[in-house]
Amino acid sequence: MENTHDFRLPVVNLIGMGAIKNLYTKLLPYKLSKALIVTDKNIIRLGHVEIVEEILKDLFISYDIFDGILHPDCTISFVEDALTYFKKRLNILKKDYHFIISVGGGTNHDCAKGIAIVATNGGDIEDYEGYEKMTKPSLPVISINTTSGSGSEVTNITIMRDDSRGVKMIIADPKMMPIISVNDLRFMETMPPKITANSGIDVLTHSIEGFVAIEASPITDTLAINALKLVFGYLRRAYKNGNDMEAREKMMFAGVMGGMVLNNAGLGYVHSMSHQIGALYEEMHGACNAALLPHVLEFNSLSIPEERILKISETMGMKATDKQDAVNKIKHGIQNLCKDIGLPIHLSSIGVDENDLELLSKNAEKDICSITNPRRGTFVDIMNIFKAAM
Repeated sequence: MENTHDFRLPVVNLIGMGAIKNLYTKLLPYKLSKALIVTDKNIIRLGHVEIVEEILKDLFISYDIFDGILHPDCTISFVEDALTYFKKRLNILKKDYHFIISVGGGTNHDCAKGIAIVATNGGDIEDYEGYEKMTKPSLPVISINTTSGSGSEVTNITIMRDDSRGVKMIIADPKMMPIISVNDLRFMETMPPKITANSGIDVLTHSIEGFVAIEASPITDTLAINALKLVFGYLRRAYKNGNDMEAREKMMFAGVMGGMVLNNAGLGYVHSMSHQIGALYEEMHGACNAALLPHVLEFNSLSIPEERILKISETMGMKATDKQDAVNKIKHGIQNLCKDIGLPIHLSSIGVDENDLELLSKNAEKDICSITNPRRGTFVDIMNIFKAAM
C-alpha cells in the first residue's frame, strides 16, 4: 500500500546566534536589486530592521519599508494596505520589487507572504484561500524571525483574519515557501514575557498536534518529540528570565522544529478552534491554544495509538501506567505549565461567551486544520470540546 509524505522547508535556513551575518553571502547568488521590508514600528524601534538595512546597503540592494502591521494578528486589511503602498512605490520609482523581507514574528511573515502572493498572481488575497490555489510562484520571501513560536518562517502557509466574515483565513501552497529563513538569537532577546509564553505554547501545540496528526511521519515525529522535550525543559526558564540565553536558544530551536512539523504533518482541532476564537475575540493565539489543547487531546485519544500517548507523557517527564493515566497526566502537565507562565486554562478567562460556541464550532469544522486531526468529529463533538474548555 502506498504511503507517501512530502517534506518541504525553505532552501536555506540560518539558525543560531549571529546567523544574520550569513544572509549577505546567501543573498549574493540571487542577484536581487530591490526589496520591500515588511515589519512593524516596534521591530524598527528595537533596531532589528536597521541590521537588515545594513546588509542590503552592502549588497547595493535598494529597499522600501512597510511598517503598517499594527497588532500581533495578521489581517486582510494589513495585506491590502501593504499592496496599496507597494503599488504607489512602483508608480513613483518605475521599478518592480524583486523580493520581500519580513522582519518580526508570525504576523509579519504571514502578511509578507500574502503580499508576495498577490504581487505575482493578481486579484485579491481572498481568491487564494484553501490549498494550492496559486497559479504562479509568489515573489521570493525572506523571513527573519524575532519570536520562537509561530513557525511561519519555515512554512508555506499564511493565516490572516478576515474581519468581514469573522474567521481566520488559511492559504497553503508550496509556491509561497520562503526561500531563506533566519532565526538569530539576538533578535529574540527582547521578547517580553507575554510573547514568550504565548509563542512557547504555540510550539507545544504544534509538537503534540503534529505528533498525532494523520500526516505524521518518522521525520516529523522526531522533530515533534524533540521540540516537546525542549518546551518542557526550557519554556518556564525563558519566561521567568528573558536574559537566560540558554533557555532562549533552546526555545528558538523548538520553534523551528515545530514549524517544520506543522508544515509537513499538519495540525488538528486545537488550531481549527483556536483560529475562530482569535478571529472573533482578537485574543492571542497561544492563550487560545492553552485552554483548548488538554481537551482536544482527550477527545482525540480514542483514535491515537497507546504508544503515542505514552511517548508524549514520557517526553513531558511523566511516567504513566496505561493510556488513560497518560492522558490525565498530559492534561495536568499542560495546565500546570500554562499556570506557571501566566496563560489561562479556561476559555471563559479570555472572555469567550457560551452564546458564541455554535458559531465558533461551525467555523472550526470548516477550518483546513481539521483535515489532519486524528479523530473525525462532528459539529456536536467540536461544540462539546469548546464547552469542556470553558
